[in-house]
Amino acid sequence: MAAWLNDNQLWSRAASRVERSWAKFSFDRVAAKLLNTEPLPIQGDSPLFLSLICHRDIISYLAAIKSLYVQFGRGRVLVVDDGSLTARDQGILSYHIPGVKFVDLKTIQTGPAPRADFFWERLVKIIQLTSDNYVIQLDADTLVSDSIPEVVQCWKDNKSFLLGTDAGKSISTALDAARMVQGWIKKYGWTNVPAGTEAEASLDRLPEAADRSYVHASAGFAGFARGAFCIADLEWFSTEMSQMLGVQRWMEYGTEQIASNYILANSPGAVVLPFPRYACFEPHLERGDHAFLHFIGSYRYNDGVYLRRVAEFIARYKKLNIRNESQTAA
Repeated sequence: MAAWLNDNQLWSRAASRVERSWAKFSFDRVAAKLLNTEPLPIQGDSPLFLSLICHRDIISYLAAIKSLYVQFGRGRVLVVDDGSLTARDQGILSYHIPGVKFVDLKTIQTGPAPRADFFWERLVKIIQLTSDNYVIQLDADTLVSDSIPEVVQCWKDNKSFLLGTDAGKSISTALDAARMVQGWIKKYGWTNVPAGTEAEASLDRLPEAADRSYVHASAGFAGFARGAFCIADLEWFSTEMSQMLGVQRWMEYGTEQIASNYILANSPGAVVLPFPRYACFEPHLERGDHAFLHFIGSYRYNDGVYLRRVAEFIARYKKLNIRNESQTAA
C-alpha cells in the first residue's frame, strides 16, 4: 500500500498518527484523575447498569458509569469481563463501584445467535436479565454532561430506549429502513459494504417486513424494559438474517447492533432519545447542547471535546461529593 502513496500522503498519515497518539495521551492523563475521586454511593436494585469492558477501558468506563449513575442516584452495576481484566482492574472497579458484579464472557451461552465479536454475548446476557430487571447498556466511551430526564423517565415508565442518529430519529418499519439504506448504497456507489450495512439493507426480506419496526440507531447506549424481551425473538431474528446473508457474513462485526436495534424497536412503547441532545460524536455533528455523547472510535479524541467534557465532569463530581459530605456533617 505504501508504494502507491506519495511523500505528502505518507507524511500526512504519519502526522495524523502522531496527533492521535498525543490526543489519547492527553486524554488519559486527565481522565486518570478519576482514580482519585470518591466511590459511587451505590444503593437500590434498579436500574441494572451493564457494560462489556476490557483492560484498556477501565478509566474511560469510570467516567461513563459515574456520569450516568449520578443522574439516577440508585441502581446496581454489572460488568461483563471480556477476559482481559486483571485482578488490579477488578480491584479498581470494586472500589469505585461498591458491590459491582463481574460476569466472565466465556460463561455466556448464545444458542443459535453468533458467538463472534463479544457483543453478541453481551446482548444475550441483557435479554436474559430483562426477565427481572430494567437494563441500561452503556459503552465505556460514553459520557453524560447534563441532566437526562428522558432516560430517567423511560426507566420509571419501564419503556425501552435507543440512541438515535441523524438518519434514525424515530422508529420506522423494517421495510422503510431497508429502502433508506439501499438508497445510500445506490447513491454513493458503495461496494464491499460492512455486514451491518448489508443486514440493514436486507430487512425488507424479513417476513411481514412492513409490520415490523426498526431504527438506524447506535447500540452504545440503550435501555431494555423489564419483561419486554424473550430470547426466542432474538434467536428468530438471528436465524432469519443468517439465512439471508449467510452464516459467516452474519457472524461479522457490526451485526449485533442490527439485532439490538431490531428487538428494541419492536419493544412495546420504545422511544428514540431526542437527537442531537443524545448523539454519537462525529465530525459532522453540530456543536451544541449535547447531554450525552458516544465518543466512537475514529473520532474519539477530535478537537479535544472528550477530554474537556471528562475534565468538567470530574470537577462537578468532586463538588457533588463535597456538598454531600457537608450535608452529612450538618
